[in-house]
Amino acid sequence: MTFSMCKGIAISALLLVTSVTQATTLEQMQQQAQSNPVLQAILTIKTQAPINDLGNATAFLEGIFDEKPDYQVAKIFYGYGQLFMATNYLSKKNYLKAAESSKLGFFYMDEAAETDENNWRMRYLRARMDAFVPASNGRCVIALKDTAYLQTNAEVPASLKPMILLMSARANTTCQHPDVAEKEWASLAQSGEEGKRLSTLRNHPAPEWSESELTSVILPATEVTS
Repeated sequence: MTFSMCKGIAISALLLVTSVTQATTLEQMQQQAQSNPVLQAILTIKTQAPINDLGNATAFLEGIFDEKPDYQVAKIFYGYGQLFMATNYLSKKNYLKAAESSKLGFFYMDEAAETDENNWRMRYLRARMDAFVPASNGRCVIALKDTAYLQTNAEVPASLKPMILLMSARANTTCQHPDVAEKEWASLAQSGEEGKRLSTLRNHPAPEWSESELTSVILPATEVTS
């Protein structure tokens, strides 16, 4: 992996981490995290904690899926953690470690999403990263596969549909499918208030995690341990 590719991965990973505006929901998650160490590790990774805390949380999740290989959410956020740590390695010009972390990150994201391809939450979480990384990584193809699946899955809550459409539009843009992307941007703008809001983020970083993502994707995923 070249330095420029690795740098693009790390910057995109950094941009993906945003503050949660739904204070009540976040407070509830933090309360639950007191008795759910996996959720605590996920919150640590999501908020891009200091490198030592980030490393500890990532290592903790590795230990969890070593013991429980079917606990896929631990693998997904282990992958996120590795990608976020790559940013720190790049800041120290440790390009080899940054490339290694990026490779590990995508490997475990793929393993979690592909072990059970009908686990829509894992497919969603993978797309949540892949839809926003640079074209040089080739991840837009995977994001389009995941978003196509999510758009036709009846189990996916309607509240997540605008975000899925945004991810598909971003991936089609990255994959050089401008005609399809333009249609999706137009459709998004007509998808209620949330769709209209998201349609304004065409040239912005990945949007912050919504309350629906927290309550419909992350929390239920952490409750499944086998």
